[in-house]
Amino acid sequence: MKNTTAILVFLQDESKDASNKRLTPKNNIGANQWVFSKLNSFVKQVSAATQLPVFYSNQLISKSSKPFGIQLSEAIQLVFEQGFAKVICIGNDCLALNKAKLLEAAEKLNNSETVLGPDRRGGVYLLGVSKESFEPSTFENLAWQSGKMLQSYLNQYGNQQIEWLETLADIHTFEELKGYQHAKHLIAFLVQTIQQKYSSFQELSVFIFKLCTNSYHLLRAPPSI
Repeated sequence: MKNTTAILVFLQDESKDASNKRLTPKNNIGANQWVFSKLNSFVKQVSAATQLPVFYSNQLISKSSKPFGIQLSEAIQLVFEQGFAKVICIGNDCLALNKAKLLEAAEKLNNSETVLGPDRRGGVYLLGVSKESFEPSTFENLAWQSGKMLQSYLNQYGNQQIEWLETLADIHTFEELKGYQHAKHLIAFLVQTIQQKYSSFQELSVFIFKLCTNSYHLLRAPPSI
């Protein structure tokens, strides 16, 4: 039986992510971009582990100066055009997101019009939408990328049947990344990769060292995704 739910991973250029969020202890663009490349790899791996169909926004829509809401709306509509009735949208900034949580979202979305995974900033780390109730013009004009995003969604779509996931933290700063205790597998992955690609990159070495200081227990064998 054909799967009617797909995952849409919204990915921006790593350079754009790196200019908006600083995930390294110093302002080193190269190191910051490298971290975002690892976050992108991480979210791709987690999505693939669900065995649900996965689409990437940067493969569906071309580079654009359009507002975030319009770009996301266009990508969602393109997934619907592929024959899917439900779309789960995620980004690369929630390290607690894993296979189990994505499958939970898919199950909830089978029996509802919307699934919301709220973050701690007034936004969402996951948004599941249904083709039947999707309204592009309304969706595009929500308070995207602000602390009012979730409330604006509820103001417009509060009459829908909504299922909720647990509240999780996303990451916008180095301090938030360093304190993310759920990220054992990602931290181990970063440490393993640094010697393969950036062994002479001093700034990135400092980043990894600071990230793992007083957190050596994070470097144990990573759990399954």
